[in-house]
Amino acid sequence: MKKYTTISAKISEEDREELRKLNLNPTVIIQKAVRDEIRAVRNRNLIEKMKKVRPIILKLDMEEIVAEIREDRER
Repeated sequence: MKKYTTISAKISEEDREELRKLNLNPTVIIQKAVRDEIRAVRNRNLIEKMKKVRPIILKLDMEEIVAEIREDRER
């Protein structure tokens, strides 16, 4: 079971009133925004890591790697 914590955010009275008029749940909006931001930052971090290892990967001889994998499977 997930544990939850409470966060708070200040918004303008006009925005709060607009949320009410549109029957929008701020909790749902905030939860989605947090998940989306976490996903976006993780993706950016992953892309940066991939950029760092790309030069190393490009130096690898794929045919040799495939041959070694096939050789290992035959053992």
